[in-house]
Amino acid sequence: MSFGLARAARILKANEYTHVFKGGTLARGKHWQVIARPLKASKPRLGLAISKKVHRLAIDRNRFKRIARETFRLQRQYLDSWDFVVMARKSKPVKNPILSAELLDLFKKVTKK
Repeated sequence: MSFGLARAARILKANEYTHVFKGGTLARGKHWQVIARPLKASKPRLGLAISKKVHRLAIDRNRFKRIARETFRLQRQYLDSWDFVVMARKSKPVKNPILSAELLDLFKKVTKK
């Protein structure tokens, strides 16, 4: 049994990212920015866009990716059929539970619009 994020649960292609960016709903927090677009008949998917301009060190970018993937994986069953693209914002370092809680709030906020 694998607890990882399955390939089918990820946004992988550039045209899929473009589709979300062009017609998605935006929600911003202190540490994250989420763009989401509803899907017709599929399970929710996650795309990550963590920029070097925002977090210069790879260790910081990887930490944000790891937290985003784990938060999405644990909450996936409660999210409807949406494509989510998660981006990190420039911010001061905080603890992982704070980042995870804010991302979960943004998932809920963007799907309610």
